[in-house]
Amino acid sequence: MNRLNHGLAIWLCWGVLLFQGYGQSLPDGLSQNAARKAPVFGIMDESGFFKPDSAAFKRISGQIRNMEQDHGYKIYLMVEPVLIATTAPEMAAELRQAWLPGGNGLVIVFESDSRRLGVGRDLTAPLENPLRIPSHELTALLNRALESTDPKLPPQAYIENLVEKLTGELEAYFKRRATPPPADRSVKLGLLIAGTLALLGLAAIGVGGLVRHSSMAGVRSFRFPTVDRPERLGAPCGANVTARRFAPPRPRA
Repeated sequence: MNRLNHGLAIWLCWGVLLFQGYGQSLPDGLSQNAARKAPVFGIMDESGFFKPDSAAFKRISGQIRNMEQDHGYKIYLMVEPVLIATTAPEMAAELRQAWLPGGNGLVIVFESDSRRLGVGRDLTAPLENPLRIPSHELTALLNRALESTDPKLPPQAYIENLVEKLTGELEAYFKRRATPPPADRSVKLGLLIAGTLALLGLAAIGVGGLVRHSSMAGVRSFRFPTVDRPERLGAPCGANVTARRFAPPRPRA
């Protein structure tokens, strides 16, 4: 019995040492998920999610690689059946920081059993990055892609349809950004801005007039009544004259 306990203690010590060595092998602040390398073909499918339909894997990978070749915008897709101790949005944000530190792309994590989806995207990339999509534009196109994808589709068809809609929205955005606005649009925009400024100026003048009128309305004015008397001694309404006499001082005795 003592030998058995001694052997278990030895194995337990070895297990603790191996665990500590594995934990120290990772850089500080980097979890096991973030330590994974980005997939070469844009899709990480360690569970064999696309194994029954390898053609779907090729189609999705082709769309992702075309987006990177044409516009330099990277998309990574990770499929896991069940996520433990994390969620799809958390893992997507973590992998985005590890795989796309420059902010030129996004990471999609799909939990196939629960059909939960997470999208990791950069909201703090510098504005001078030509590959960065403004957060409001990216949010709008992501919502359009999600709303146009039928949630009742099977998991493989759903994620393929979603990636197709997303890449289509991104392609349309990059084309709009590369196309300069027409000349008449610039003229109309200038006239619209000038008209708006003119209306604001007129509104300010009207508000100022109303304020002055309201401030003057509270001032009381007084007028002298009309008196029917002839002018006298330069007074237009007449005057009363009073004369007084003073006796000379008496001499003192």
